[in-house]
Amino acid sequence: MGKAFFKIHYCAFLFLISLSTTAQVLSIDREIQSDSIKNKWLHSVDFSLSSDKLKKNLLDVNSRIETTRFFTNDYVLVGSVNNELTLNGNDVLQNEGYVQLRYRDNDKRQWSDESYVQYQWNDALGMEFRQVLGSNLRIRIFDRKAIDLYSGIGVFYEKERWNWSGVDDLVLAANPNILNRDLYRLNHYWKFACALNDNLDISAVSYFQFPLNGDFTNLRWYWDLKTNLKISKKTSFVIHYDHTYDNYRLVPIAKYYYSIDFGVQVKW
Repeated sequence: MGKAFFKIHYCAFLFLISLSTTAQVLSIDREIQSDSIKNKWLHSVDFSLSSDKLKKNLLDVNSRIETTRFFTNDYVLVGSVNNELTLNGNDVLQNEGYVQLRYRDNDKRQWSDESYVQYQWNDALGMEFRQVLGSNLRIRIFDRKAIDLYSGIGVFYEKERWNWSGVDDLVLAANPNILNRDLYRLNHYWKFACALNDNLDISAVSYFQFPLNGDFTNLRWYWDLKTNLKISKKTSFVIHYDHTYDNYRLVPIAKYYYSIDFGVQVKW
């Protein structure tokens, strides 16, 4: 009883640290028993769906597919696709997502390298695309049974294109042009995961990204949190929250956005 009480409060303490000092959370980053599985492949699908009948049919679909390939050198290649789509009848209210490939250590080394490439879009905000290519030095702070903490620091190249569809009409330019930008950014992150018991675990990752130019202090902060409640051996109920703070956007839109959704994850 004493150990369980200590573990719960220790997880809560580190979770609060991740909120204040610190995403995309990968399935392999969860602290669950499947960490020890020796399969060459691991697949997971997260899915949530809601539908409302208003003047038109309002449909909201969130989906994420992740595939991981385990190699004999204790590295993994993770491919993930995420999409959030909201339709009001035939009108698209929101279409955002990303496609990512990441090659990294499988939590075996104190110090390791990781590399990644990503393509991202967000129609609602006006981001036509964002292309990212980067690499990090990954550091294991600690990795104990049912709890771990990792950090990383690196540099990535970012190329993006924006239109003015997400800008308020009051500040919309008379002749808005398509805007392009490419730059390098410093990337620093913290990743935390904790299994409270055999059926409940949480995982969070927080990224701090700074432009490597004269506007270095203009921070982009991305935080991603997942809570997983086990339903069966391969199925979990998922609560997902993420937010982005960015005061260095190409167009004059809000600095802060967040989203929360509830769904089901299937792993095999």
